[in-house]
Amino acid sequence: MSLKTIPGSKLTENTATPTNEPGMIDIIDGKAYRYVLVEDMAIAKGDVVEYADVTGYEVSKDRAGGSSLGRFVAGVAVTTISDAQYGWIQVSGICDYVKTDGGVALGDLLVPHASTDGVADTEASASTVVVTSGQVFGFALNTDTATTTTNCKAILRCL
Repeated sequence: MSLKTIPGSKLTENTATPTNEPGMIDIIDGKAYRYVLVEDMAIAKGDVVEYADVTGYEVSKDRAGGSSLGRFVAGVAVTTISDAQYGWIQVSGICDYVKTDGGVALGDLLVPHASTDGVADTEASASTVVVTSGQVFGFALNTDTATTTTNCKAILRCL
């Protein structure tokens, strides 16, 4: 895996042929991005994606269907990337748009939702629930909105 600087305009890439080394990380304005291959279904801005295999660069938002490998968050989509296409996801830094389940409050730790594809939920650590603290990938910088597309701003730490 390499580290290379690319123009920010390339973050909207959605291509069948890789134009960068899959798995590479780029840092733009204090935010880190990983070049990935999307598997099983398209992703859209704000989708939480997880690793789909052991390559370190194939990702999927298919949590409900089981394409996720071990439930490890790879990052958050910054644009739409079609199935079997290459593009960029954000892995670190302030992310302006993370899809959430409608129950996230300012300061909550974020984990992938247990059953909804591409959505973040609040970390659970009580003795009466399934503990999800090992899946934390960031924390909310605001309370999510109760609109059609629920989302929040977050600081990511998926590296």
